Amino acid sequence: MRCYNCSCFSLSSFCKDCENELKEFSLGIRVLDNDFKVYYFYKYSDIKHLLLSKHKFHGYFIYNFLAKIISFEFKKNFKPNEIVNIIALDDKVENMLYSHCAIIARYLKNSYLKPVFNVLKSTNNIKYSGKSLKFREKNKRKYKLLKNIKHPVILVDDIVTTGNTLIEAKNFLIKNKIKVLFALVLADAKE
Repeated sequence: MRCYNCSCFSLSSFCKDCENELKEFSLGIRVLDNDFKVYYFYKYSDIKHLLLSKHKFHGYFIYNFLAKIISFEFKKNFKPNEIVNIIALDDKVENMLYSHCAIIARYLKNSYLKPVFNVLKSTNNIKYSGKSLKFREKNKRKYKLLKNIKHPVILVDDIVTTGNTLIEAKNFLIKNKIKVLFALVLADAKE
């Protein structure tokens, strides 16, 4: 087996050197419209080759590893005193593979952080990956709420690019009287 990061021989998904390297985060906060905070762990350019695996079978192992290490760091620093729901923005399974955002949400679970799946559904089937800001602004996801949410939420996605998807989801939830605390992503694509 080879390390998914450096291609060296490894008995697990990542060799020890790459595991240690990936545990060195580029923690940051990106502030979107109306002071909406998005917390991220990496700069997109640093792990782009790993994130692009999300539509392939081996991406399952990569996303599980990344979710595991970021969730440990997040839960160490975020200790709510009430139940908070975790909502993955894109948790539908495509092509019989897996949902990369659902993997992240699942790893965040503890006694106060409760992932809820299949909450937001985009009513259009447009692919946004690699599309421009203009395209994203013109083609909204037009969310539909599939479940009743009673607790404040944290939105989870893999990458924040323009921020439009997160803002649209946040505004939709607020319109439905659901409090949104902030968003959490693996990587920030703004350089």
